[in-house]
Amino acid sequence: SGVMIRYAGAYQRDDTAEVQAVEVVVRGRHKEIDPGDAKGGDKGKTTIKSSLTYYKLVVDGKDVIEIDLLAFVFKVDGKDMYEAQRKAIGLA
Repeated sequence: SGVMIRYAGAYQRDDTAEVQAVEVVVRGRHKEIDPGDAKGGDKGKTTIKSSLTYYKLVVDGKDVIEIDLLAFVFKVDGKDMYEAQRKAIGLA
């Protein structure tokens, strides 16, 4: 299932200056890492392609989406979309 990585940041609206906290959590394995043309002391661009088994998006502390391929979980706005399927096949 790979390594868990957490990204945290915030967006600020230009018109109202409202700030939203955003968190993305992923788990998976890197398939490709391209360091680009990075040089010491310069800004560089690194590209990483990953195959994910888990993804979760949280905005202002509220779960927006959660996908866990290994646990057969798919949640949208906190609603478990696969709960009935897991129960039907004996996983819940």
